[in-house]
Amino acid sequence: MTLSLSSTQTSASCPICHQLSRRIHSRYDRTLRDLNWAEGPVVLHLEVGKFFCDNPSCQRRIFAQRLPQITAPGSRRTHRMTQQLGAIGLALGGAAGARLMSKLGYSFSRDTVLRCLSKMPLPTVQPPKQVGVDDFAFRKGQRYGTIVVDLEQGCPVALLKDREAGTLAAWLAQYPEIEVLTRDRAKAYRQGMNDGAPQAMQVADRFHLLQNLVEPLEQVFRTHRPALNEIEQATGTGEASVVVLPPPNPFGRADAQHQTQRQKRYEKIQ
Repeated sequence: MTLSLSSTQTSASCPICHQLSRRIHSRYDRTLRDLNWAEGPVVLHLEVGKFFCDNPSCQRRIFAQRLPQITAPGSRRTHRMTQQLGAIGLALGGAAGARLMSKLGYSFSRDTVLRCLSKMPLPTVQPPKQVGVDDFAFRKGQRYGTIVVDLEQGCPVALLKDREAGTLAAWLAQYPEIEVLTRDRAKAYRQGMNDGAPQAMQVADRFHLLQNLVEPLEQVFRTHRPALNEIEQATGTGEASVVVLPPPNPFGRADAQHQTQRQKRYEKIQ
């Protein structure tokens, strides 16, 4: 379905100086894609006017009429078409969003869906008070960045371009309300937090907190290995303990030997 529309406004405001103009220069056509009607595509042929700008100090001598309720300048889709495309892409992503759009009667590629997502305005972020910082890979083994997560809301709030202390410090300096910072043991993150948020308390995240506990325990066990061996020998000659044997392994001799070694290691640990 094709709809031919024409704007009847006799005046328009310059997008640069916002001065009202009534002198029409010419008219031109715009083609817009709108939401489908009864599973059929809808195309708008929209005729709008061009006006002279009468402000001598303005950089723009001729400007095109804007229709902010219908579409954005230079866009080939209506606002409601762009909003639907962005909502589907935000929920499903590029490839899955394009497949759903094809089921609904639209012919958009995954790149179109992703481009629409990249142009969507970011939501307003409330100043966070508890922030977690960690690295992520743009390309594994080659290029890494920093992800900043609001621990109270449980959602990311920023992606930084690298793992440098200066980059993190510059971002943290924008939010003096931060009270708690969690991080790993990277020196760059510690330096960035000291420079950007000296008022915040730094704590280890859950994973590295357990890792900090495991490593000293392993060192202690290595130091007392002879004593542990003596305890093992002494307890081995005492009362027999009940051992639950694993079921027969039908996958071959190598897997059976591996299972036996695991069982011996388990008994040793016990």
